[in-house]
Amino acid sequence: MARSLDLHSAEETIIEVPGVGILLAYGTSVPSDAAAGYATGCLYLKTDGGDATSAYVNEGSSTSANFNAITVAA
Repeated sequence: MARSLDLHSAEETIIEVPGVGILLAYGTSVPSDAAAGYATGCLYLKTDGGDATSAYVNEGSSTSANFNAITVAA
């Protein structure tokens, strides 16, 4: 049986690995380019996004993020 996840983070971080960075986060604004702390490959779920603008991946580094929308073929 699945359990709900209760979050208590002002940074809206869901999963963070020490020494690696944030792997999964959410919120209403995608982190700006060059933001630090998000691991390469980090997924960001934009909770007020629309079609093709609700999931992003960091294609930058943990010291300089570059979040890009994940597009899904129809």
